Amino acid sequence: MLLPVTEDQFLAEYWQQKPLLCPRALPHFRSPLSAEELAGLAMEADVESRLVWQDAGAWQQRQGPFTAEHFQREGPWTLLVQGVDSWAPAVSALRNELPKVPRWRFDDVMVSFATDGAGVGPHFDRYDVFLLQGTGQREWRIGPHCDDTTAQLNENGLSLLPPFEPEEIYLLDPGDVLYLPPGVAHWGIARGNAITYSLGFRAPTLAELTARRTDAVLDRLSSTSLLEDGYAGLTPGRPGEITAEHLANARDAIHNAMDALDTNRWFGELVTEPADALECISESVEPLGDFVRLAPITRIAWAAHARHIDLFVMGECVEIPREELEYLVTLCRGDWLERKSMLDQADTLYQYLCQKGALTDEEIE
Repeated sequence: MLLPVTEDQFLAEYWQQKPLLCPRALPHFRSPLSAEELAGLAMEADVESRLVWQDAGAWQQRQGPFTAEHFQREGPWTLLVQGVDSWAPAVSALRNELPKVPRWRFDDVMVSFATDGAGVGPHFDRYDVFLLQGTGQREWRIGPHCDDTTAQLNENGLSLLPPFEPEEIYLLDPGDVLYLPPGVAHWGIARGNAITYSLGFRAPTLAELTARRTDAVLDRLSSTSLLEDGYAGLTPGRPGEITAEHLANARDAIHNAMDALDTNRWFGELVTEPADALECISESVEPLGDFVRLAPITRIAWAAHARHIDLFVMGECVEIPREELEYLVTLCRGDWLERKSMLDQADTLYQYLCQKGALTDEEIE
């Protein structure tokens, strides 16, 4: 992806801070999906999809799966299909075009088809997104930063903002990209029939992080470990009183236990967990081709240690030899590896990924 700034500038000045228009970010981009192919996906029962339109000025939406008759409608309408990268390898390959932001943050690619004048209304999201124009044109109206105190309208399950005076207006052509950080109000309107690829990133909430770390430590904490009066000068206080010293002692005991018993694996397990129950790894099948790569649906991350690597795949952790790191990085980059070379030099990694159904020999169409 060609950015109008350096990647260091992007990370320092734009990432999670402010929008960035990237004209001709993918100058030779051609949409890997047609509107008909996207509609075909939306007809499948195990694909998450929805239609959004306005009826007499009121916003409406309907969840899929759909039939061909659902697309024979008058007036502007938008079809949105979630997790298309799990079903279309060529769409999954788009993640390899992204700037070098933490890859474990990547969530999925949502693809939308909109007829002339259609959109899903003014709103804001709580995640980072790169909006890649696939076909046609889409006008993006950019508004102010929003948060939990921002007034929102709830119409038929859609959380919308009142129409706003845009601070910026961008018209995207195929191959153009608009980066939006969390909380920025935006309103996309198709100019003619248009397909847009939304490459979204997720971030765990602080509540999720706290709960997961606490649960991980509780699994290792002995039920007989008791709070001790840990330092001289802990005075009893007045009858029944909990003093600042008592609270400080209890907090220190908790913090010490958390730090001592924390393996740090909970984080990798959390950020690689499937987003929902429908997103799962296929059954264990060893690829037969000469070259292999990660299957599109695979959520993967790793952490290096002195003598081993903690490998996280779909919410689970396993140790692999440090010597196999080069092969792991190559796969995470989205590149192909020779299967024989992996068997000879990275057998532990190869066998585990095969067991998880995380490798494929299928070509990207």
